[in-house]
Amino acid sequence: MTTLLFEAIRKTGQRALVSKGWGGMGADELGKPDNVYMLGNVPHDWLFKHVSCVVHHGGAGTTAAGITAGRPTVVVPFFGDQMFWGSMVARAGAGPSPIPNKKLTADNLAEAILECLKPSSQEKAQDLAASIAQEKGSDVGAQSFHQFLDVDKMRCNLSPSRAAVWRVKRTQVRLSAFAACTLANEGLLDFNDIKLYRPREYETEESPWDPVTGGASALIGTIGGMMMGFADFPAETLKALRIHPDAIKNDGTRNGSQPARRYELLREALKRIALGPRLQVPQ
Repeated sequence: MTTLLFEAIRKTGQRALVSKGWGGMGADELGKPDNVYMLGNVPHDWLFKHVSCVVHHGGAGTTAAGITAGRPTVVVPFFGDQMFWGSMVARAGAGPSPIPNKKLTADNLAEAILECLKPSSQEKAQDLAASIAQEKGSDVGAQSFHQFLDVDKMRCNLSPSRAAVWRVKRTQVRLSAFAACTLANEGLLDFNDIKLYRPREYETEESPWDPVTGGASALIGTIGGMMMGFADFPAETLKALRIHPDAIKNDGTRNGSQPARRYELLREALKRIALGPRLQVPQ
């Protein structure tokens, strides 16, 4: 990869700042051209303001930093949503089409860099950066958050301006810390009769709760897979027996209704055997 990158830079005739990254790219600087400077850990939002274009993997944060700085971008994706962000950059005209990691060569990388240096790409990237600068992302994000936040369920029933912290057991009466302490001081409430109030529950753990349920779920999944595999009789065997619809079609048989019907009946019978009660075989 290092050799490929250096060769692409030679073809463009441009100066380049190359980040070594966690992969140690060009760490030994063997064969490094004079117009290449190897970098360590440098903040992208500062660095991208001092270059003509950027080349990276297409992560959401790195892409945002490059576009915010108004720099055309070459994306070389290899995982996850990187291809998506590369396509979005290309659609906006702020860079060429993304080059998948496995298809990267010195020639197409050099061509992509030269594409970014064209005035049209530079202008598109600057326009996109200006559009982003006018957006109020934090305000819109806060509005979206509050839009889906059911504030009324978070209020104290006795003092609606305060957040509910407690709930009276076996009721839906919500109390703030102030209301609960006031009622308790007046002898109208026993702290044993209240519990912490959670306006919303979030299931953050979907895996089995303990070794017993984990083992049981794995066993059930295995048995279910085996039974369904038995029910789905291998199609290749049916084709060999000339009772699979595809085999009939390939043979050019005109009257295929009868063998096809046999295939469906056999499939249904196997499913009933697999999913039904186990037969008792007499000794």
